[in-house]
Amino acid sequence: MKLHYTYTTPLLLAGLIVSSPVLADIESDLTRLEQEIEQIRKEAGIGRNDPSQLSLYGSFRPVLTQADDGTDTITDVRDALSRFGLTGGTSVLESSKVFFKGEWNVKIADGGQIEGARLAFVGLSGNLGQLTIGKQRPPQYSLISEHVDIFNHADSPYGYDAADDNAAPFFIDNTTMYQYQMSGLDFRVAVRTDGQSGKNAEDLVNAGLGYSIGDFYVAGAYLKSIKPSVGAADKEGDESENIAFAAYLNMNKLYIAAAYQAVTQTPETGAETDVTTLDVSASYALPSRYKVKAGVFMYDDDVTGATSAKHQGINVTLERQLADNFRIHAEYLTKDIDQGDTISAFTLGMRYDFSVDL
Repeated sequence: MKLHYTYTTPLLLAGLIVSSPVLADIESDLTRLEQEIEQIRKEAGIGRNDPSQLSLYGSFRPVLTQADDGTDTITDVRDALSRFGLTGGTSVLESSKVFFKGEWNVKIADGGQIEGARLAFVGLSGNLGQLTIGKQRPPQYSLISEHVDIFNHADSPYGYDAADDNAAPFFIDNTTMYQYQMSGLDFRVAVRTDGQSGKNAEDLVNAGLGYSIGDFYVAGAYLKSIKPSVGAADKEGDESENIAFAAYLNMNKLYIAAAYQAVTQTPETGAETDVTTLDVSASYALPSRYKVKAGVFMYDDDVTGATSAKHQGINVTLERQLADNFRIHAEYLTKDIDQGDTISAFTLGMRYDFSVDL
């Protein structure tokens, strides 16, 4: 298989993106959002000098990708999970704080639409820990996957992301989570009690513990999810149990991390399967604010025959930080699917981050 590339400089890519009407739509949406925020302030009686905190933040991540799936070569503008959010908080009692966070997707490659909430929760933190309720990151991501999720790609980390949401969720809604941190220890437990009225109608429990000392970190987590029965009311359906481990070493210029999952999936009907995922990620800082990143990933769905999605692959990325809040990158990825063709992709991308106190 031969992969043909279209060479595009970051400067040309910048010109293509900036001239797009997509950014005009995004700017218009943000202007309307600022007006809505000001109206919220007025209705809540919050002044500009109020001690309460209110911040607007975001990250815009367009990419230009040329991908070869073994049959066709496609060049396309895509999005690497662009988003914006609103966060705030205020002190309550003597040593506690109440806070909230809302975050939404920005579909740069789909008309610049603002679509779907990534996060939406309210929390209370104090000496005894932190309690949050709403849609949020589960311990499985924060303690395990986050440390290998270092690439500028919507599918990163690649092995973890290949598992379905029951095995490895990135966000969970209708959730209550407790977190306690002390002397390098980070304990988290989350429970979703979705009943029959929630979006997923699924129960879930996810608990984990992380420990960091100096440059070294290690963590473990357990997740169990149960869907309602498809065939009988008030009965249990598909079930998934996940045991995961992660570790990283973060030295002066070198960072290396690994995350592993062993997932037992028990469907309501049919045979049980044992799914495994592995992600190893590394980065090394170079002079002039360059950075090289590399990864190895694996996904095994415990399925034999033509329907198996088992695969393994590697990726290499070169980044250049042009400002504290702006970077460009080039990435090459190849994924070998056991029961299919090898997929390759070459990507050029940009990332602009911002945060402003309102």
